[in-house]
Amino acid sequence: MENNQNQAPQQTMSTEQLLAEIYENTRKTKNYMKWSMYITVVLVVLPLLAALFAIPFALKSLTSAYGGLLQ
Repeated sequence: MENNQNQAPQQTMSTEQLLAEIYENTRKTKNYMKWSMYITVVLVVLPLLAALFAIPFALKSLTSAYGGLLQ
């Protein structure tokens, strides 16, 4: 009743192969985090900066349209 017959033989990897695989996974993770930061900046930070300039302009045009009622 040994289960060894059903199991696939394990492949042993050398230290260099393990380090190469770890390096590759680390590089992919670093790249993923970099692109995640870029997307965050584009979708969150830039619209906030645009709002800082758009809101005062919109308020100025709104107050001038209503004859200064909001001042």
